[in-house]
Amino acid sequence: MVTFCKFTLCSAMPFKKNNIRRRQNHGFSWLVAISLLMFSSLSYGQETSDNLEHSARLEISAEQEYDANKPVLKDAFEWQFALDFSLVYNPTIIAGIEQDELLHYFMPGLLFDISYKGFYLQSNQRRSSALLGGTEFGYQLVVEQNWQLDLIAKVYMQGYDSDSLIEYGGGDEEVLLGLTEREVTIGLAIRYSQYFKDSIFTLDLASAHTGDDEYGDHVSGLIIDSFYSHLFLYRNWDIYLGVGLSYFSQDIVDYYIGVASNEVTETRPEYTAKGGFRGQAEIYAQYPISASWSFHTGITHSIFSKNVKESPLVDTNQITQVVLGVLYVF
Repeated sequence: MVTFCKFTLCSAMPFKKNNIRRRQNHGFSWLVAISLLMFSSLSYGQETSDNLEHSARLEISAEQEYDANKPVLKDAFEWQFALDFSLVYNPTIIAGIEQDELLHYFMPGLLFDISYKGFYLQSNQRRSSALLGGTEFGYQLVVEQNWQLDLIAKVYMQGYDSDSLIEYGGGDEEVLLGLTEREVTIGLAIRYSQYFKDSIFTLDLASAHTGDDEYGDHVSGLIIDSFYSHLFLYRNWDIYLGVGLSYFSQDIVDYYIGVASNEVTETRPEYTAKGGFRGQAEIYAQYPISASWSFHTGITHSIFSKNVKESPLVDTNQITQVVLGVLYVF
């Protein structure tokens, strides 16, 4: 279950073997320790492998060679599927939500990348924080040597159901009981992608809309999502360092963490949220175990605007997510 804390941004990158994307406040240190241990053991004595595949490749014509630092035309029919087996420390900003059972840390998934005639359906490959809500449907409008412009549709924010959070997530009943279900937010966006040497910058300008709630109402607003990701190589590792800044308009923020007049209780006052920002810093690493298997791990720290913490539904405006897993590419 993902809440307001899980805003996602996906890079427009192709899905290749061994070039893989990925992904409450108690005891995530064991995941970090395992990640460091795996990093050390896999790196020891290794040199850069010939079978590593990196970033996107541009194919402007049949005669032109691929370039790892260029966009790629999604013209021919291509597909790739992968099974993901990950352990995830995934806190939320909503008060009282805890991962208090071992099963809560397991998060298997199916990743896929399909493209044809400029259309594509893909998963994020450069980020660990896009574990959920990372799949996007897009169409390439313009593809040049170092930049591209796409039209995309994707889930920018997952909804949440207070009853489920209380029953399965250990949520605080005084905080959550009786809240109207928050529906998923889908955005239709123009995405600009700029490619540099070993880096990519993306900017989404999205018109976001929630699903209809139990009263038939929905909310619309603006989301501006930006992210910069730089790749560097260490032996057989692909290591991505990233920073991001996102803006969410008032209607969207209030929908997820505001308290309406019909939701007020003795311990939960009415609250109208303002628009806000989210900053992120991330390190994400991938290591090829074989032609089909890859290990990946990442840490993402997110900071939200101070006013987010003023909501009676929220107990922190900072979260740290950790992912550790393996992925099998068909």
